[in-house]
Amino acid sequence: MAGDDERRPVPSPRVADLGPGGDPLWDPDRLASDVLAALPLSWEQAADWAVDRRTRPREEILAMRTCKNLLAPMRLIADQLAAGPVRARIESWLDLWPQLP
Repeated sequence: MAGDDERRPVPSPRVADLGPGGDPLWDPDRLASDVLAALPLSWEQAADWAVDRRTRPREEILAMRTCKNLLAPMRLIADQLAAGPVRARIESWLDLWPQLP
């Protein structure tokens, strides 16, 4: 998303309300792909750190929190994602979401 003047972040509640409708800016799958690309940690790293999150260094806690914040909108539109690898990755992250700080 950074550096791309034609694409602007779309609030996920709007995506949930309107759906794709042929416009890529309203496409839940594209939003999910953008969210996955923006996550600062791999799922494996986040899952490992989440086990003892209260004892992790501040930087690691903030990275996990960034993941949680970026994933929050996905909770609203996950059911609108097409079956495939993006949906599977989002669902895995959403399973981990409650364990993130």
